[in-house]
Amino acid sequence: MTASGRSSSAAPTGARRNDVPVRAGDPRPDPTPSREPRVPRILAVLLLLLLAGCSAAGQPSGQHAAGQHAAPQPSGHHAAAQPNPRYSATDVAWLQLAEALHARALPLLELAPDRAAGRPLAELAVRLGERHESGRDRLRALLAQARVSGENPHTQHDMPGMPTADDLRALSDLRDDAFDRRFVTLLRAYLDQLVLVAKGEQTAGGDREVRELAAAMQREHAAELAELAGLEGAAR
Repeated sequence: MTASGRSSSAAPTGARRNDVPVRAGDPRPDPTPSREPRVPRILAVLLLLLLAGCSAAGQPSGQHAAGQHAAPQPSGHHAAAQPNPRYSATDVAWLQLAEALHARALPLLELAPDRAAGRPLAELAVRLGERHESGRDRLRALLAQARVSGENPHTQHDMPGMPTADDLRALSDLRDDAFDRRFVTLLRAYLDQLVLVAKGEQTAGGDREVRELAAAMQREHAAELAELAGLEGAAR
């Protein structure tokens, strides 16, 4: 075989980079796949994962052990109302989680007036207690419209942002600067979590009224975080 024959039968290195040959004038394919922003989607998925993890971790034995997310079964003298189809699963998930966060944080806020080193932090705690009690009422009103009744299953579960029973016991033994440092850490974690899950509802929620409440609460809690940061800066 001649040298020219060897040359014609051997493919040059790198000649077949794609299965389909590219002809002159054809647009070259972009080797880099396009990627859409995923942060809002991640926030929405996080909201549902938080609730799913809460149910799995804190699911009691016995009456709630099977079918945590199954349709309510009749009990006692009446049957449970059917869910309102106007509200999506994400709407209900956010309403329940936000309501549980509020409920768990109220005892934390009640500790500050008698233990904080300075009046500004104690007064902030009082204001937040009043606002968040009102916010809890707004959440519960929408849960009632969604025909979700009974005890919130997430209130008794320890989830991100929730002060635990151990946190509250330890905090109740502190006073002045030691109390302030730990209280601010717990309060910031709580407010950060409220902002995070409110973003998830705005991204993936179905009902306009619920999404509008999430937006309003996100703004309120962001302002509260800024107020808390201002107090920290003044104390330094």
